[in-house]
Amino acid sequence: MKDFEKFISSPFFNRGRNYMPFFNELKKFYPGFDDEKMTPEYIYSNMYPDKKFNKQILWNMTSQMLAMAEDFLIHVSLKKNKFLREQQIADEFLERKLSDYQNKKVSEMEAALEKTGFGSNYFRSKTQLASAKIAKLYLEDTQHLVFEHIINKGEYAILNFMKDISEVVAVIEASSNMYNTELETNLPFQFVKRLQLKKVIAFAYENNFKYAPVFEMYYLLIMMVLESEKTEHFFKLKKLFEENYSFFSQEEKYGWIIDITNYCVEKINAGNSEFRKTIFELDKFKLREGIAFPGRFMSKTLYLQILGNALKINETQWAKEYIETYIPRLKPSYQKPMQALSYACIYVLEKNHEKVLENLGKVKFVDAIDKVYVKSFYIRTYYDLGEYEIFLYHIDSMKHFLNKNKFLGEYFKKTYLKSLNCLTRLLHAREKNDSIEAELLEKTIRSDSQIQMGEWMLEKIEEIKKGKK
Repeated sequence: MKDFEKFISSPFFNRGRNYMPFFNELKKFYPGFDDEKMTPEYIYSNMYPDKKFNKQILWNMTSQMLAMAEDFLIHVSLKKNKFLREQQIADEFLERKLSDYQNKKVSEMEAALEKTGFGSNYFRSKTQLASAKIAKLYLEDTQHLVFEHIINKGEYAILNFMKDISEVVAVIEASSNMYNTELETNLPFQFVKRLQLKKVIAFAYENNFKYAPVFEMYYLLIMMVLESEKTEHFFKLKKLFEENYSFFSQEEKYGWIIDITNYCVEKINAGNSEFRKTIFELDKFKLREGIAFPGRFMSKTLYLQILGNALKINETQWAKEYIETYIPRLKPSYQKPMQALSYACIYVLEKNHEKVLENLGKVKFVDAIDKVYVKSFYIRTYYDLGEYEIFLYHIDSMKHFLNKNKFLGEYFKKTYLKSLNCLTRLLHAREKNDSIEAELLEKTIRSDSQIQMGEWMLEKIEEIKKGKK
Protein backbone atom coordinates (compact mmCIF):
# COMPACT_ATOMS: atom_id res chain seq x y z
CA MET A 1 0.00 0.00 0.00
CA LYS A 2 2.89 2.34 0.81
CA ASP A 3 4.63 1.47 -2.47
CA PHE A 4 1.41 2.03 -4.42
CA GLU A 5 1.03 5.42 -2.79
CA LYS A 6 4.53 6.39 -3.99
CA PHE A 7 3.67 5.06 -7.43
CA ILE A 8 0.51 7.10 -7.96
CA SER A 9 2.11 10.26 -6.54
CA SER A 10 4.70 10.22 -9.36
CA PRO A 11 3.84 12.51 -12.31
CA PHE A 12 5.37 9.92 -14.65
CA PHE A 13 2.64 7.43 -13.79
CA ASN A 14 -0.33 9.62 -12.88
CA ARG A 15 -0.16 11.52 -16.18
CA GLY A 16 -0.19 14.87 -14.43
CA ARG A 17 -3.39 14.26 -12.45
CA ASN A 18 -3.51 14.39 -8.66
CA TYR A 19 -5.25 11.23 -7.42
CA MET A 20 -3.94 11.46 -3.86
CA PRO A 21 -7.17 12.87 -2.33
CA PHE A 22 -9.10 9.91 -3.80
CA PHE A 23 -6.42 7.46 -2.68
CA ASN A 24 -6.37 8.91 0.85
CA GLU A 25 -10.11 8.39 1.19
CA LEU A 26 -9.86 4.79 -0.02
CA LYS A 27 -6.88 4.11 2.25
CA LYS A 28 -9.06 4.71 5.31
CA PHE A 29 -10.83 1.42 4.56
CA TYR A 30 -7.65 -0.65 4.09
CA PRO A 31 -7.18 -3.63 4.28
CA GLY A 32 -10.75 -4.98 4.19
CA PHE A 33 -12.47 -2.31 2.04
CA ASP A 34 -15.75 -3.74 3.30
CA ASP A 35 -17.04 -1.00 5.57
CA GLU A 36 -20.68 -0.04 4.93
CA LYS A 37 -19.65 3.62 4.83
CA MET A 38 -17.45 3.00 1.77
CA THR A 39 -19.94 4.33 -0.79
CA PRO A 40 -19.35 6.63 -3.77
CA GLU A 41 -21.45 9.35 -2.11
CA TYR A 42 -19.47 9.21 1.16
CA ILE A 43 -16.07 9.34 -0.55
CA TYR A 44 -17.16 12.16 -2.89
CA SER A 45 -18.56 14.26 -0.01
CA ASN A 46 -15.23 13.97 1.85
CA MET A 47 -13.27 15.00 -1.24
CA TYR A 48 -15.64 17.80 -2.30
CA PRO A 49 -17.62 18.85 0.79
CA ASP A 50 -19.15 21.89 -0.91
CA LYS A 51 -20.09 20.25 -4.22
CA LYS A 52 -23.10 18.26 -5.38
CA PHE A 53 -22.40 14.55 -5.91
CA ASN A 54 -21.18 13.84 -9.47
CA LYS A 55 -21.09 10.16 -10.29
CA GLN A 56 -19.12 10.66 -13.51
CA ILE A 57 -16.15 12.29 -11.75
CA LEU A 58 -15.84 9.37 -9.36
CA TRP A 59 -16.22 6.85 -12.20
CA ASN A 60 -13.38 8.53 -14.09
CA MET A 61 -11.14 8.50 -11.01
CA THR A 62 -11.92 4.85 -10.32
CA SER A 63 -11.09 3.92 -13.91
CA GLN A 64 -7.76 5.77 -13.80
CA MET A 65 -6.88 4.34 -10.39
CA LEU A 66 -7.54 0.82 -11.70
CA ALA A 67 -5.28 1.47 -14.69
CA MET A 68 -2.50 2.67 -12.36
CA ALA A 69 -3.02 -0.36 -10.10
CA GLU A 70 -2.48 -2.61 -13.13
CA ASP A 71 0.66 -0.68 -14.12
CA PHE A 72 1.87 -0.99 -10.52
CA LEU A 73 1.39 -4.79 -10.57
CA ILE A 74 3.43 -4.97 -13.79
CA HIS A 75 6.30 -3.25 -11.97
CA VAL A 76 5.90 -5.57 -8.96
CA SER A 77 6.03 -8.58 -11.27
CA LEU A 78 9.13 -7.34 -13.09
CA LYS A 79 10.85 -6.65 -9.78
CA LYS A 80 10.29 -10.26 -8.70
CA ASN A 81 11.36 -11.85 -12.00
CA LYS A 82 14.95 -10.94 -12.90
CA PHE A 83 14.89 -12.93 -16.15
CA LEU A 84 11.78 -11.16 -17.41
CA ARG A 85 13.15 -7.77 -16.38
CA GLU A 86 16.43 -8.31 -18.22
CA GLN A 87 14.53 -9.62 -21.25
CA GLN A 88 12.39 -6.47 -21.44
CA ILE A 89 15.52 -4.28 -21.26
CA ALA A 90 17.33 -6.42 -23.85
CA ASP A 91 14.36 -6.04 -26.24
CA GLU A 92 14.45 -2.27 -25.82
CA PHE A 93 18.19 -2.16 -26.54
CA LEU A 94 17.63 -4.32 -29.62
CA GLU A 95 14.90 -2.01 -30.89
CA ARG A 96 17.35 0.86 -30.55
CA LYS A 97 20.01 -1.16 -32.39
CA LEU A 98 22.34 -1.19 -29.37
CA SER A 99 23.60 -4.72 -29.88
CA ASP A 100 26.46 -4.56 -27.35
CA TYR A 101 24.11 -3.51 -24.57
CA GLN A 102 21.57 -6.09 -25.68
CA ASN A 103 24.23 -8.81 -25.61
CA LYS A 104 25.19 -7.85 -22.04
CA LYS A 105 21.58 -8.15 -20.94
CA VAL A 106 21.19 -11.52 -22.68
CA SER A 107 24.17 -12.78 -20.66
CA GLU A 108 22.49 -11.53 -17.48
CA MET A 109 19.25 -13.26 -18.51
CA GLU A 110 21.16 -16.52 -18.97
CA ALA A 111 22.87 -16.20 -15.58
CA ALA A 112 19.55 -15.47 -13.84
CA LEU A 113 17.91 -18.48 -15.48
CA GLU A 114 20.65 -20.95 -14.58
CA LYS A 115 20.43 -19.94 -10.92
CA THR A 116 16.80 -21.10 -10.75
CA GLY A 117 17.35 -24.61 -12.14
CA PHE A 118 14.72 -26.40 -14.24
CA GLY A 119 11.73 -24.33 -13.16
CA SER A 120 8.26 -24.33 -14.66
CA ASN A 121 9.26 -21.83 -17.39
CA TYR A 122 12.84 -23.03 -17.91
CA PHE A 123 12.60 -24.28 -21.50
CA ARG A 124 10.26 -21.46 -22.53
CA SER A 125 12.89 -19.03 -21.24
CA LYS A 126 15.68 -20.94 -23.00
CA THR A 127 13.71 -20.60 -26.25
CA GLN A 128 13.44 -16.84 -25.68
CA LEU A 129 17.17 -16.64 -24.97
CA ALA A 130 17.96 -18.38 -28.23
CA SER A 131 15.65 -15.94 -30.06
CA ALA A 132 17.47 -12.98 -28.49
CA LYS A 133 20.86 -14.35 -29.62
CA ILE A 134 19.54 -14.93 -33.14
CA ALA A 135 18.13 -11.37 -33.29
CA LYS A 136 21.53 -9.92 -32.32
CA LEU A 137 23.33 -11.87 -35.03
CA TYR A 138 20.88 -10.67 -37.67
CA LEU A 139 21.29 -7.09 -36.43
CA GLU A 140 25.08 -7.38 -36.77
CA ASP A 141 24.71 -8.98 -40.22
CA THR A 142 26.43 -12.21 -39.08
CA GLN A 143 23.77 -14.66 -40.28
CA HIS A 144 26.38 -17.36 -40.87
CA LEU A 145 26.58 -17.81 -37.07
CA VAL A 146 22.83 -18.28 -36.62
CA PHE A 147 22.53 -22.02 -37.38
CA GLU A 148 23.60 -23.34 -33.94
CA HIS A 149 21.18 -21.02 -32.15
CA ILE A 150 18.34 -22.01 -34.50
CA ILE A 151 18.93 -25.67 -33.57
CA ASN A 152 19.02 -24.79 -29.87
CA LYS A 153 15.82 -22.80 -30.18
CA GLY A 154 14.10 -25.75 -31.84
CA GLU A 155 15.27 -28.18 -29.16
CA TYR A 156 14.11 -25.92 -26.32
CA ALA A 157 10.79 -25.28 -28.07
CA ILE A 158 10.19 -29.05 -28.33
CA LEU A 159 11.03 -29.59 -24.66
CA ASN A 160 8.76 -26.72 -23.65
CA PHE A 161 6.00 -28.23 -25.78
CA MET A 162 6.52 -31.64 -24.15
CA LYS A 163 6.19 -30.10 -20.70
CA ASP A 164 3.06 -28.14 -21.59
CA ILE A 165 1.32 -30.97 -23.46
CA SER A 166 2.09 -33.54 -20.73
CA GLU A 167 0.42 -31.22 -18.21
CA VAL A 168 -2.58 -30.70 -20.51
CA VAL A 169 -3.06 -34.45 -21.03
CA ALA A 170 -2.83 -35.09 -17.29
CA VAL A 171 -5.46 -32.43 -16.55
CA ILE A 172 -7.74 -33.82 -19.29
CA GLU A 173 -7.51 -37.26 -17.68
CA ALA A 174 -8.20 -35.86 -14.20
CA SER A 175 -11.22 -33.96 -15.55
CA SER A 176 -12.46 -37.13 -17.24
CA ASN A 177 -12.25 -39.06 -13.96
CA MET A 178 -13.81 -36.36 -11.79
CA TYR A 179 -16.47 -34.89 -14.06
CA ASN A 180 -17.18 -37.73 -16.48
CA THR A 181 -16.01 -35.71 -19.49
CA GLU A 182 -14.81 -37.30 -22.73
CA LEU A 183 -11.15 -38.31 -22.60
CA GLU A 184 -10.45 -39.08 -26.27
CA THR A 185 -12.62 -36.66 -28.27
CA ASN A 186 -10.27 -33.68 -28.08
CA LEU A 187 -7.38 -32.50 -30.24
CA PRO A 188 -4.56 -32.48 -27.60
CA PHE A 189 -5.24 -36.10 -26.61
CA GLN A 190 -5.47 -37.32 -30.21
CA PHE A 191 -2.39 -35.30 -31.18
CA VAL A 192 -0.07 -36.94 -28.63
CA LYS A 193 -1.65 -40.33 -29.27
CA ARG A 194 -0.53 -40.21 -32.91
CA LEU A 195 3.01 -38.91 -32.34
CA GLN A 196 5.88 -41.40 -32.63
CA LEU A 197 7.63 -40.02 -29.59
CA LYS A 198 9.38 -43.27 -28.77
CA LYS A 199 11.45 -42.99 -31.96
CA VAL A 200 12.34 -39.38 -31.18
CA ILE A 201 13.55 -40.38 -27.71
CA ALA A 202 15.69 -43.16 -29.18
CA PHE A 203 17.24 -40.59 -31.57
CA ALA A 204 17.92 -38.20 -28.67
CA TYR A 205 19.80 -40.86 -26.69
CA GLU A 206 21.71 -42.12 -29.75
CA ASN A 207 22.93 -38.58 -30.46
CA ASN A 208 23.78 -37.78 -26.83
CA PHE A 209 21.18 -35.03 -26.54
CA LYS A 210 21.83 -33.30 -23.20
CA TYR A 211 18.19 -33.27 -22.14
CA ALA A 212 17.24 -36.75 -23.40
CA PRO A 213 16.29 -38.01 -19.87
CA VAL A 214 14.07 -34.96 -19.30
CA PHE A 215 12.45 -35.45 -22.72
CA GLU A 216 11.74 -39.07 -21.82
CA MET A 217 10.26 -38.07 -18.45
CA TYR A 218 7.67 -35.86 -20.16
CA TYR A 219 6.98 -38.68 -22.62
CA LEU A 220 6.43 -41.17 -19.80
CA LEU A 221 4.10 -38.75 -18.05
CA ILE A 222 1.98 -38.74 -21.22
CA MET A 223 2.14 -42.53 -21.56
CA MET A 224 0.95 -42.96 -17.96
CA VAL A 225 -2.30 -41.43 -19.22
CA LEU A 226 -2.47 -43.06 -22.66
CA GLU A 227 -1.54 -46.52 -21.37
CA SER A 228 -2.26 -46.27 -17.64
CA GLU A 229 -2.58 -50.05 -17.33
CA LYS A 230 1.09 -50.50 -18.30
CA THR A 231 2.92 -49.88 -15.03
CA GLU A 232 6.33 -50.03 -16.72
CA HIS A 233 5.85 -46.38 -17.79
CA PHE A 234 5.43 -45.40 -14.15
CA PHE A 235 8.41 -47.35 -12.84
CA LYS A 236 10.67 -46.00 -15.59
CA LEU A 237 9.57 -42.43 -14.78
CA LYS A 238 10.15 -42.99 -11.07
CA LYS A 239 13.68 -44.28 -11.81
CA LEU A 240 14.50 -41.37 -14.14
CA PHE A 241 13.24 -38.83 -11.62
CA GLU A 242 15.34 -40.31 -8.83
CA GLU A 243 18.40 -40.21 -11.12
CA ASN A 244 17.82 -36.66 -12.44
CA TYR A 245 15.84 -34.81 -9.79
CA SER A 246 18.80 -32.56 -8.91
CA PHE A 247 18.42 -30.81 -12.30
CA PHE A 248 15.04 -29.37 -11.32
CA SER A 249 14.09 -26.40 -9.18
CA GLN A 250 12.49 -27.09 -5.80
CA GLU A 251 9.09 -26.21 -7.22
CA GLU A 252 9.47 -28.65 -10.13
CA LYS A 253 10.78 -31.45 -7.90
CA TYR A 254 7.67 -31.10 -5.79
CA GLY A 255 5.48 -31.16 -8.91
CA TRP A 256 7.09 -34.37 -10.19
CA ILE A 257 6.64 -36.04 -6.80
CA ILE A 258 2.92 -35.18 -6.85
CA ASP A 259 2.49 -36.58 -10.38
CA ILE A 260 4.27 -39.81 -9.49
CA THR A 261 2.41 -40.23 -6.19
CA ASN A 262 -0.98 -39.55 -7.79
CA TYR A 263 -0.46 -42.49 -10.14
CA CYS A 264 0.13 -44.75 -7.12
CA VAL A 265 -3.03 -43.45 -5.45
CA GLU A 266 -5.05 -44.22 -8.59
CA LYS A 267 -3.72 -47.78 -8.59
CA ILE A 268 -4.51 -48.21 -4.88
CA ASN A 269 -8.04 -46.91 -5.45
CA ALA A 270 -8.38 -49.45 -8.27
CA GLY A 271 -7.54 -52.23 -5.81
CA ASN A 272 -3.77 -52.66 -6.22
CA SER A 273 -2.58 -52.32 -2.62
CA GLU A 274 1.04 -53.17 -3.61
CA PHE A 275 1.44 -49.52 -4.63
CA ARG A 276 1.29 -48.55 -0.95
CA LYS A 277 4.83 -49.89 -0.65
CA THR A 278 5.84 -47.79 -3.66
CA ILE A 279 4.37 -44.67 -2.05
CA PHE A 280 6.23 -45.54 1.15
CA GLU A 281 9.53 -45.70 -0.76
CA LEU A 282 8.69 -42.39 -2.47
CA ASP A 283 7.88 -40.83 0.90
CA LYS A 284 11.22 -41.91 2.32
CA PHE A 285 13.01 -40.60 -0.78
CA LYS A 286 11.35 -37.18 -0.76
CA LEU A 287 11.91 -36.76 2.99
CA ARG A 288 15.55 -37.84 2.71
CA GLU A 289 16.25 -35.50 -0.21
CA GLY A 290 14.37 -32.54 1.26
CA ILE A 291 11.72 -32.30 -1.45
CA ALA A 292 8.66 -33.44 0.50
CA PHE A 293 7.48 -29.88 1.13
CA PRO A 294 8.72 -26.60 -0.37
CA GLY A 295 8.20 -24.21 2.55
CA ARG A 296 9.49 -23.78 6.08
CA PHE A 297 6.67 -25.84 7.59
CA MET A 298 5.33 -29.22 6.56
CA SER A 299 1.61 -29.20 5.82
CA LYS A 300 -0.54 -31.10 8.29
CA THR A 301 -2.28 -32.94 5.45
CA LEU A 302 1.01 -34.19 3.96
CA TYR A 303 2.28 -35.19 7.41
CA LEU A 304 -0.82 -37.34 8.06
CA GLN A 305 -0.76 -38.86 4.56
CA ILE A 306 2.83 -40.08 5.01
CA LEU A 307 2.12 -41.40 8.50
CA GLY A 308 -1.12 -43.11 7.43
CA ASN A 309 0.48 -44.84 4.46
CA ALA A 310 3.38 -46.16 6.57
CA LEU A 311 0.98 -47.60 9.13
CA LYS A 312 -1.14 -49.27 6.47
CA ILE A 313 1.86 -51.40 5.48
CA ASN A 314 2.77 -51.99 9.15
CA GLU A 315 5.92 -49.85 9.17
CA THR A 316 5.24 -49.04 12.82
CA GLN A 317 8.83 -48.53 13.96
CA TRP A 318 9.56 -46.22 11.03
CA ALA A 319 6.35 -44.33 11.84
CA LYS A 320 7.46 -43.73 15.43
CA GLU A 321 10.80 -42.32 14.26
CA TYR A 322 8.95 -40.23 11.67
CA ILE A 323 6.71 -38.71 14.35
CA GLU A 324 9.64 -37.64 16.50
CA THR A 325 11.54 -36.20 13.51
CA TYR A 326 8.75 -34.36 11.71
CA ILE A 327 6.35 -33.17 14.41
CA PRO A 328 8.78 -30.24 15.02
CA ARG A 329 8.48 -29.37 11.29
CA LEU A 330 4.74 -28.63 11.65
CA LYS A 331 3.47 -25.18 12.59
CA PRO A 332 3.85 -24.75 16.37
CA SER A 333 0.09 -24.64 16.96
CA TYR A 334 -0.30 -28.06 15.27
CA GLN A 335 2.50 -29.90 17.04
CA LYS A 336 0.88 -31.09 20.29
CA PRO A 337 -2.50 -32.16 18.82
CA MET A 338 -0.82 -33.87 15.87
CA GLN A 339 1.60 -35.73 18.14
CA ALA A 340 -1.31 -37.05 20.22
CA LEU A 341 -3.27 -37.98 17.08
CA SER A 342 -0.19 -39.68 15.59
CA TYR A 343 0.34 -41.91 18.63
CA ALA A 344 -3.37 -42.67 18.72
CA CYS A 345 -2.97 -44.01 15.15
CA ILE A 346 -0.16 -46.31 16.29
CA TYR A 347 -1.99 -47.54 19.40
CA VAL A 348 -5.06 -48.34 17.27
CA LEU A 349 -2.91 -50.76 15.27
CA GLU A 350 -1.34 -52.18 18.41
CA LYS A 351 -4.84 -52.60 19.92
CA ASN A 352 -3.74 -50.70 23.02
CA HIS A 353 -7.21 -49.25 23.61
CA GLU A 354 -6.36 -47.45 26.85
CA LYS A 355 -3.53 -45.55 25.16
CA VAL A 356 -5.73 -44.76 22.15
CA LEU A 357 -8.35 -43.09 24.38
CA GLU A 358 -5.67 -41.34 26.43
CA ASN A 359 -4.09 -39.75 23.33
CA LEU A 360 -7.40 -38.89 21.68
CA GLY A 361 -8.28 -36.93 24.81
CA LYS A 362 -5.20 -34.75 24.20
CA VAL A 363 -6.18 -33.82 20.63
CA LYS A 364 -7.39 -30.23 20.55
CA PHE A 365 -9.09 -29.92 17.18
CA VAL A 366 -7.27 -27.84 14.60
CA ASP A 367 -9.95 -28.11 11.92
CA ALA A 368 -13.06 -30.09 10.96
CA ILE A 369 -11.16 -32.91 9.24
CA ASP A 370 -9.14 -33.56 12.43
CA LYS A 371 -12.41 -33.95 14.30
CA VAL A 372 -13.58 -36.55 11.78
CA TYR A 373 -10.32 -38.52 12.16
CA VAL A 374 -10.63 -38.48 15.95
CA LYS A 375 -14.25 -39.62 15.85
CA SER A 376 -13.33 -42.47 13.48
CA PHE A 377 -10.70 -43.67 15.99
CA TYR A 378 -13.23 -43.52 18.83
CA ILE A 379 -15.63 -45.60 16.73
CA ARG A 380 -13.03 -48.30 16.01
CA THR A 381 -11.81 -48.40 19.61
CA TYR A 382 -15.25 -48.72 21.21
CA TYR A 383 -16.21 -51.43 18.73
CA ASP A 384 -13.10 -53.43 19.70
CA LEU A 385 -13.88 -52.87 23.39
CA GLY A 386 -17.42 -54.18 22.89
CA GLU A 387 -18.85 -50.84 24.08
CA TYR A 388 -21.56 -50.85 21.42
CA GLU A 389 -23.76 -48.10 22.88
CA ILE A 390 -20.84 -45.67 22.88
CA PHE A 391 -19.88 -46.98 19.42
CA LEU A 392 -23.38 -46.10 18.11
CA TYR A 393 -23.33 -42.76 19.92
CA HIS A 394 -20.14 -41.75 18.07
CA ILE A 395 -21.60 -42.88 14.73
CA ASP A 396 -24.70 -40.75 15.33
CA SER A 397 -22.61 -37.81 16.53
CA MET A 398 -20.39 -38.03 13.46
CA LYS A 399 -23.41 -38.12 11.11
CA HIS A 400 -24.77 -34.91 12.64
CA PHE A 401 -21.35 -33.28 12.46
CA LEU A 402 -20.88 -34.19 8.79
CA ASN A 403 -24.36 -33.03 7.77
CA LYS A 404 -24.13 -29.70 9.55
CA ASN A 405 -20.52 -28.71 8.89
CA LYS A 406 -20.25 -26.28 5.98
CA PHE A 407 -16.44 -26.40 5.80
CA LEU A 408 -16.22 -30.03 4.67
CA GLY A 409 -16.41 -30.85 0.96
CA GLU A 410 -19.36 -32.81 -0.39
CA TYR A 411 -17.15 -35.65 -1.63
CA PHE A 412 -15.53 -35.99 1.80
CA LYS A 413 -18.95 -36.01 3.50
CA LYS A 414 -20.35 -38.55 1.07
CA THR A 415 -17.53 -41.06 1.58
CA TYR A 416 -17.74 -40.88 5.38
CA LEU A 417 -21.54 -41.03 5.53
CA LYS A 418 -21.39 -44.12 3.33
CA SER A 419 -18.82 -45.59 5.71
CA LEU A 420 -20.97 -44.89 8.78
CA ASN A 421 -23.86 -46.84 7.23
CA CYS A 422 -21.46 -49.76 6.69
CA LEU A 423 -20.37 -49.55 10.34
CA THR A 424 -23.98 -49.85 11.49
CA ARG A 425 -24.40 -52.91 9.27
CA LEU A 426 -21.17 -54.33 10.71
CA LEU A 427 -22.53 -54.12 14.26
CA HIS A 428 -25.80 -55.73 13.17
CA ALA A 429 -23.88 -58.64 11.61
CA ARG A 430 -21.76 -58.96 14.76
CA GLU A 431 -24.64 -58.95 17.23
CA LYS A 432 -26.86 -61.26 15.17
CA ASN A 433 -23.94 -63.43 14.08
CA ASP A 434 -25.42 -62.92 10.61
CA SER A 435 -23.04 -64.46 8.06
CA ILE A 436 -25.25 -63.46 5.10
CA GLU A 437 -25.20 -59.80 6.13
CA ALA A 438 -21.43 -60.05 6.74
CA GLU A 439 -20.86 -61.39 3.22
CA LEU A 440 -23.11 -58.74 1.66
CA LEU A 441 -21.24 -56.03 3.56
CA GLU A 442 -17.91 -57.48 2.44
CA LYS A 443 -19.04 -57.27 -1.22
CA THR A 444 -20.12 -53.66 -0.70
CA ILE A 445 -16.76 -52.66 0.78
CA ARG A 446 -14.66 -54.49 -1.80
CA SER A 447 -16.62 -52.95 -4.68
CA ASP A 448 -16.29 -49.35 -3.43
CA SER A 449 -12.84 -47.86 -2.83
CA GLN A 450 -14.44 -44.66 -1.45
CA ILE A 451 -15.49 -46.34 1.79
CA GLN A 452 -13.35 -45.11 4.68
CA MET A 453 -12.06 -47.61 7.27
CA GLY A 454 -12.76 -50.32 4.69
CA GLU A 455 -9.69 -52.43 5.45
CA TRP A 456 -10.45 -52.36 9.17
CA MET A 457 -14.09 -53.39 8.54
CA LEU A 458 -12.94 -56.30 6.36
CA GLU A 459 -10.81 -57.52 9.29
CA LYS A 460 -13.87 -57.36 11.56
CA ILE A 461 -15.98 -59.23 8.99
CA GLU A 462 -13.34 -61.96 8.91
CA GLU A 463 -13.60 -62.20 12.70
CA ILE A 464 -17.38 -62.63 12.42
CA LYS A 465 -16.90 -65.41 9.87
CA LYS A 466 -14.44 -67.22 12.11
CA GLY A 467 -16.78 -66.87 15.04
CA LYS A 468 -19.58 -68.42 12.94
CA LYS A 469 -17.39 -71.41 12.22
